[in-house]
Amino acid sequence: MHMFQKISAQNKFLLDKPLSTDIVYASELNEWNTNNAFRSFCIKYVIDGCISYSDSRFYFDVRSGHYLMACKKDYVKGELVSPHAARSFCIDICPETIAETYTILTTANEDFDSYLAGYFHCPEFMETLHQVQSTSIGNKLLTLLYKVNSGADILLNKEWFIDLAERMIYQEYGNYMALKEIHSVKPSTRKEVLRRLQVAKEFIDHNYLQIRLVSEVADHCSMSEYHFYRRFKEVYKRTPYQYLTEIKMQAAKSLLLEKKYTITDVASLSGFQDVFTFSKAFKKFYGIPPSQVR
Repeated sequence: MHMFQKISAQNKFLLDKPLSTDIVYASELNEWNTNNAFRSFCIKYVIDGCISYSDSRFYFDVRSGHYLMACKKDYVKGELVSPHAARSFCIDICPETIAETYTILTTANEDFDSYLAGYFHCPEFMETLHQVQSTSIGNKLLTLLYKVNSGADILLNKEWFIDLAERMIYQEYGNYMALKEIHSVKPSTRKEVLRRLQVAKEFIDHNYLQIRLVSEVADHCSMSEYHFYRRFKEVYKRTPYQYLTEIKMQAAKSLLLEKKYTITDVASLSGFQDVFTFSKAFKKFYGIPPSQVR
């Protein structure tokens, strides 16, 4: 069986989609819905449009330039919600490929032995949404998209899927370690907390210049300030304020190394009210004054 197939309005009901098979389905459809969206370990990459995936516990709108990674799970609905055609890749990865990839990885990393014990099985696995331009998996998806757009023949093999599975395992290992730090009995609660913390962390990354209070971040991810502070420190091993300071310091150091801004300019561009406060914070963080970086 070919490992790459195109789905069209004409053949979408005729295709035989076997379970436990490594395959990429490329589609461009005006209408589509299913009640069995997560038939295997899968990656749902939306190139254009928007497709929603949901069950009783989660809801994801996967928009252009994003992909959703998920584990096999029954009764997950998938539906095209764009006002126009949606173009996407649906990649299924069979359990045997995941297991074979683990065999390769465990020769170099003993930690994966315990990781294999249950994480890639529902309900432990955490469904995650990512921007395609921000991850190693995304780079592989963009390379595939380039070949499809160029009209090249798409010839995928087992090695292609093993490489994808390896990237998937390494990417999810961070979530696995983070979930272990959240003290809650229910897997669904741990996953929901981690999702909210990831939203908070991304909010800090993109808005660190405007954030003045931790409560602003807690409000953004719909958590009480106390609960957010405690959970953030559990997972990331530093307080939200410490992480905010870290982001500011990294930005300030990059600006100083460009050598086209004065230290006063860098203080302002990094979100500090005055150069004295900035210099004091910089020296405390890096152990040297800003001028020494120059």
